[in-house]
Amino acid sequence: MTMDNGEDCCVKVAVHIRPLIGDEKLQGCEDCVTVVPGKPQVQIGTHSFTFDHVYGSTGSPSSTMFEECVAPLVDGLFQGYNATVLAYGQTGSGKTYTMGTSCRDGSHTGLIPQVLNALFDKIDTLKNQVEFQLRVSFIEILKEEVRDLLDPASSPSKVENGNGHVGKLTVPGKPPVQIREASNGAITLAGSTEINVSTQKEMAACLEQGSTNRATGSTNMNNQSSRSHAIFTITLEQMRKLDPIMTSDGSMIEDLNEDYLCAKLHLVDLAGSERAKRTGSDGLRFKEGVHINKGLLALGNVISALGDEKKRKEGAHVPYRDSKLTRLLQDSLGGNSRTVMIACISPADINAEETLNTLKYANRARNIQNKPIVNRNPISDEMQRMRQQIEFLQAELVSARGGVASDETRILKERISWLEATNEDLCRELYGYRIQSPHSDHHETDSRKGGSIKAEGLKRSLQSTETFDFPMADALRGDNSKEIDDEVAKEWEHTMLQDSMGKELNELNRRLEQKESEMKMFEGFNTLALKQHFGKKIMELEEEKRAVQ
Repeated sequence: MTMDNGEDCCVKVAVHIRPLIGDEKLQGCEDCVTVVPGKPQVQIGTHSFTFDHVYGSTGSPSSTMFEECVAPLVDGLFQGYNATVLAYGQTGSGKTYTMGTSCRDGSHTGLIPQVLNALFDKIDTLKNQVEFQLRVSFIEILKEEVRDLLDPASSPSKVENGNGHVGKLTVPGKPPVQIREASNGAITLAGSTEINVSTQKEMAACLEQGSTNRATGSTNMNNQSSRSHAIFTITLEQMRKLDPIMTSDGSMIEDLNEDYLCAKLHLVDLAGSERAKRTGSDGLRFKEGVHINKGLLALGNVISALGDEKKRKEGAHVPYRDSKLTRLLQDSLGGNSRTVMIACISPADINAEETLNTLKYANRARNIQNKPIVNRNPISDEMQRMRQQIEFLQAELVSARGGVASDETRILKERISWLEATNEDLCRELYGYRIQSPHSDHHETDSRKGGSIKAEGLKRSLQSTETFDFPMADALRGDNSKEIDDEVAKEWEHTMLQDSMGKELNELNRRLEQKESEMKMFEGFNTLALKQHFGKKIMELEEEKRAVQ
């Protein structure tokens, strides 16, 4: 897969403030987060942060989050751009609710269900113009192991910890998935299940299956706390039929009319950062929390390294390999992806410290520079390059035939016009000399019959005139003889100049015809012939252009 160069862009960051929940109200918690009216600005204590969007509380309504943040990523997917939506925040801040990773009850519409709606609506609109193929995968990172949530052999089992809380833990049906890095730097998963889907219902079923298999557990802060980081990936392949190239003679070039794009959308629901004292975790839950915090710490370090402009300019090391999570998010943070981070926070003053940390990391993430590029098949990439070259040559041909003339053609035409004008001036001057001489009637008659008069013909005419027994014969001797010699010399000079101009004119006409025949030859070539001849012909044209200039 090759990729067209694109422009750098920053990670977009939106803050989602959930309302106070029942337990927080019972504890007498109050809002510690303030949204500046009319601005995407959040204040907590003495700290103030500005983001791309702020939702919830007194900010924008949560219902507008998809259209403003995620819909542009879905549109970019159809243009060949990878994309990532990342939910980040402490445990119990509403990440899974916001993403809609677990939406079986249909009680709310998170971002993922809206992505599915928008994706299939767009496919339905374009299905007559583009061939689509969709695949999905769903993995989780649990205790630093990557597990396949779509593996049919995986099943959730109930697990009870020491304090009586019950949750479910995925029992793997096959070895953990291995992370691999392709030759072009792209991160891939060896051994993960990818399911081909053709309908929205099939994709939703995959989402539900993976959500069911995902490890969750109950803590003091969340009855259904996610114990793993989950990544739902949609791969969209497109085969576009492009308009065939029409040559100037009306024929079509059909070999270059396909364009293959392949892009991925990663929807990431992270486990929340935890404090064992507040979550009441021990035993298994405590160990899970340690791994969760380790992955989030590595993520924070990556965000800090990428968000520090000074370190970025110095090319400082980015610790992607410190955890499986950061390895999988390598493209999403600082790589080939358009990325939106949703920072989910609790407004309760009891969570003020965790909320402040989340806002600090989110603020740093805004400085991360990604390099999204169009992901195109190598064959399609080569065909696109050839299409551009053919269109360039056709533009050159059109300009040579009367459009905006190329430099070479313009110089040739100007030279021809000058030679033709000079030739006409010489003809008029020669004709004037003939009219001025009273003894050149015979030469004038000869020129009308046969064209230009040579010097030998003039001399023979002069000798024949001297044999006539007219009174004018004596006048042709002496001074008049000198005049005739001058006339002959001038006519000889003009005749030779005219002959030279004519030869140069013919040569330039021949070269112009040769150029036009070469351009016509380009039009008749098929794709393979064009590819074989482009380099040689373009070099020849450049050499001749420099020679004419």
